[in-house]
Amino acid sequence: MNLDIVIIDYLDIDGVLYSYKITPKTKRERVRIDRLIDIFPDFHRRREIDIGGIRIYNSESCSIALDETKLRSVSTTEDSIAFQFEHIGIPIGSSREGHGGYYNLILPPNFRLTDIHLVDPYDSKHERIEDKKHFQYDVYWDTSCNTNLVTMMLRSGRGSFSFIAKGSAQIFDKEKGKFVDSIETEYGIARISNYHILDDNAKKILTDNIAEKADWLELKPNIFGVGVNLNKIIKDAIKAFKRKIKEG
Repeated sequence: MNLDIVIIDYLDIDGVLYSYKITPKTKRERVRIDRLIDIFPDFHRRREIDIGGIRIYNSESCSIALDETKLRSVSTTEDSIAFQFEHIGIPIGSSREGHGGYYNLILPPNFRLTDIHLVDPYDSKHERIEDKKHFQYDVYWDTSCNTNLVTMMLRSGRGSFSFIAKGSAQIFDKEKGKFVDSIETEYGIARISNYHILDDNAKKILTDNIAEKADWLELKPNIFGVGVNLNKIIKDAIKAFKRKIKEG
């Protein structure tokens, strides 16, 4: 797929939404991806990176930004989570001209959806989110890491795409709970470790992007959506790159 934008949301059990936005560095480029569920994961070239449920083939031509948000609309217990958030005005070109984007929503490992709605926020005919116009999406359960993945194509004739995501999930137990029907797959999501949803190569790409602005970020830590908990996401990457810059 050749896309204008890819957005990958990872919702943590603490109610923090980590949102990765992948875009081309220039207007002449596109983000070239495949879904991990469609390819052999072991066949991997050096410049390819895996993030969430996708593989990016032209990472050197893409920029990766990270937003970290503590959501008030999330309620959690030890074995359940309920959430609601929105993405408004995602910039994509007109689908009539072959433009579009791709979206992933990933839940914490071992949590499985009991309810999910991805709806049109501009549907004024209905007040309840559950009754608004639903977009077409797919739900997967990755048996290799016991993780739920929701995927959706982003297409628009207006040049932008908006949606509200609302759902709930609980610790998966075959004997308890009624879960959203999911397509079972294996290795459909990049390795998840703590707050990461990136493979090692993707982590390096992200830290490279951020390290270019390390001194500036130290003064304005929320710029580019990188929050004050930056080290929780990429550990000591900034310090390491600052040392590298000074040594060079």
